[in-house]
Order: sequence, then C-alpha cells, then structure tokens
Amino acid sequence: MSYRIGVLGGMFDPVHNGHVEAARCALRKLALDELRMIPCQTPNHRRPAKIGPQHRLHMIELAIRNEPGIRVDPIEIDRTGISYMVDTLAILKTNAGDCALVLVLGVDSFNTIPQWHRWHQLLELCHFLVLARPGIMISEDVIAAPEFEHSLVASTEELFHTDSGRIMVLDDFSFDISSTKVRKLLAMNVDMSAMLDENVIDYIRSNNLYAK
Repeated sequence: MSYRIGVLGGMFDPVHNGHVEAARCALRKLALDELRMIPCQTPNHRRPAKIGPQHRLHMIELAIRNEPGIRVDPIEIDRTGISYMVDTLAILKTNAGDCALVLVLGVDSFNTIPQWHRWHQLLELCHFLVLARPGIMISEDVIAAPEFEHSLVASTEELFHTDSGRIMVLDDFSFDISSTKVRKLLAMNVDMSAMLDENVIDYIRSNNLYAK
C-alpha cells in the first residue's frame, strides 16, 4: 500500500481550531500516514496575508505541537512566485516517491476548483477530501463536470483503490470558523480561547499581531 499523505493548504492567517480539527478529521477518517499543513506564500485569487509567512508558520507549529501525524511544511513559503497548488503537489509527489496524496479542502474552496491554475492536472496528482458543512454541499455544476462525473466514492477503500482522481465528501464537518472573523475579534481584544490554541493567542499578543 502506498504511503498516504494529506495536504491542507491555506493562508492560516491565523491558524485556528477549525484548521486543526480539519487536519485531525482527515488523518483519522482516511488513516493517513501523515498530514501536512502548508501555508501559502503568495496567493493567486485573493489578497496577501495580513501577517508575514514566518509568523504564520510559527503559529502553526505552536497549534500542532501535540498533534501526532500532523506537521507544517514550508514548501510554499520557501518557493518564489505565486503559490499554485498544482506545483506544490507535483513537487511533493516527486519528493515522496510511492505515495498517494489527498488534498483536504472545504466545500466552498472545492466549488471553485474549475477556476484554479491548471486544475485538470490536480486530478492526476491527488485525491480530494471535501469537508462539507451540513446544508452546504458540492455544487451540482462542479460535480457534473466530465472530469468529476464518475469520481465520487463513499469509502476510504474506494478512495485509495487508485492513486489519484477520486473525491470523498464528509458532510458532517461542523467547524465553521473563518480567519476573517478571528482577525476582527482579535482587533477587538476579546477572549479567543474558543477559537485559537492558547499558545497561538500568547504568540499573537506578545508580537502585537492583528492589533488595530
């Protein structure tokens, strides 16, 4: 059986409990050998992060310090240019050798996949684990696309029956936290213990991040 690597990308600006729970969920549900949280350096379709990459990298390290199987990978931070996921996955695939990659993402992000850079190549590089909140599912237009028409699977065994190109949906992921909301609350200096790891909170406060 191929080594199974989960990939959870994003700005992590800042990393919050929803991100960590998504990583835990993927690791557990798919029996992954490891999951890599990969902070984006230079996004393609959105504004740059509010906070620099090294701060974001360090906050992830703090948030997952007691999370076996989850680690942060600076592959996009270390690379110049726009952080295209297709390039990141291609490098991971080359470096890891015999492995199966699973891109973990929320349903909102998955519904924009046809707008991603060279998105057809993603199907050749990885599987998808889509975390869908109750009541919010994959767009019918996206799932009806010829590329995805026969890709949905219902179990981990089906997902890893091939090396790439399959989609598994978890429709009971209940963490609905946005980094935008977290940043607004941090600027208001309210209690963030329900949304952020305590060490991440301490780091933000001590470095005066996200203050007005």
